[in-house]
Amino acid sequence: MMLEVEFWYWWALAAILLVCEILLPGVMFMFFAIGAAASGLLLLLSPHLALELQLAVFAVVSVVSALGLRRFLKRLQGKGATPPLNARSEALVGQTFVLDQPILAGRGRIRLGDGSWSITGPDMVAGARVRVASVNGTELRVEPAP
Repeated sequence: MMLEVEFWYWWALAAILLVCEILLPGVMFMFFAIGAAASGLLLLLSPHLALELQLAVFAVVSVVSALGLRRFLKRLQGKGATPPLNARSEALVGQTFVLDQPILAGRGRIRLGDGSWSITGPDMVAGARVRVASVNGTELRVEPAP
């Protein structure tokens, strides 16, 4: 007796894998769900397809979607991504600001948004444009902006 696989078996497997994708961390089950959906579609179009060919389609489509979509998802993740919660100050590196207070003896403060930051850098007058060169904890190292 041979196992008779219906197309909707594959689609049910795809749905279960998508639920796993939603509930579990990471992006892994989505690729298998795409493979299962493709196998189900192929079986719908050709009902007498051998199980070995169905499994081969599942494996190939899963691997191809993983390779193709990972690159896309990494690019998508990089666009507009905010820095991690504990590294928001890293987003300030490279930005330019206007000093509202002078830097005296290499130290000063600058108001950014609703907060005030300690800054270090060469002595400068209030109103000078500075660029954030690096961050050390909660202290910004600034340099004159071009």
